[in-house]
Amino acid sequence: MSGLTLFVVNPISGDNDKSSITKTIKSWSQSSGESIEIWETSGKNDKENLEQKIKEIAPAKVVAVGGDGTVLLCASILMNSKVPLGILPMGSANGMSAELHIPQNIKDALDVVHRGYSRKSDMLLFNDKDLGMHISDIGLNAGLVKQFEEGPRRGFLGYAKGIVGELSDLNPFKIKIETDTDTRETKGYMVAFGNAKRYGTGALLNNVGKINDGLLELSILNYFDITAIAGHFFDIINDESEHMKTIQCKKATIYTDRKVPFQIDGELQPDTNQVKVEVLPDCISFVVPQSRVL
Repeated sequence: MSGLTLFVVNPISGDNDKSSITKTIKSWSQSSGESIEIWETSGKNDKENLEQKIKEIAPAKVVAVGGDGTVLLCASILMNSKVPLGILPMGSANGMSAELHIPQNIKDALDVVHRGYSRKSDMLLFNDKDLGMHISDIGLNAGLVKQFEEGPRRGFLGYAKGIVGELSDLNPFKIKIETDTDTRETKGYMVAFGNAKRYGTGALLNNVGKINDGLLELSILNYFDITAIAGHFFDIINDESEHMKTIQCKKATIYTDRKVPFQIDGELQPDTNQVKVEVLPDCISFVVPQSRVL
């Protein structure tokens, strides 16, 4: 794949020094013979400015240098185009790169950018306006994200404090689920919307999801049990799991009896008691390792 490669760098994602990464990218371009341009996000009108940049230079590839938020920014612009998206995982959450088996080492990830293949992936559309690509949810996990974002302390200790705060006030909520095939009611602590199998932490959410199957997975946490939840970190789940149920569908609307926390790919949204979601099939292309078959 020839032509210009545009690297979109988020200078504040994760804890990595992006100046050294930029130097590595420039050095790699000389050795690989790839023509590149580097563009940094600023946190102000990034989508509009990046969209204009892509129109101006018409790159053959775009590479997101950051976490899931940076990847989603690029994907929201490139969707339904012929321009594939590569990833250099440099954020605090790198769930999509892990799902695509992108190496965490920057030099190996750059080799994927240079030699990898383009493969289609689905995306998710929430409430007819917000895009997602990886895993989003309402309830327990979104509450942890909220505790972390709103708390004064960041890092591991801040996250641990958020867990303690969230679990101490843990109560199930009533859930009504309307999909394109049926309607059901239950109680639970979380509903996750998956276009993938794993959270960025490595925890297994379901064992059936594929990012290019034209389906989304609704995973409902019906019972809270520490031992059962821990099984997700060790891949000990199956289709008969009593605490987590997974439904595959093309679209769904979820209603809850009270407003609960909501996050899309790690980005906190306003608390809500209704979420509409649908799958957008094969609308984005990713650059993946040659050995990776999606």
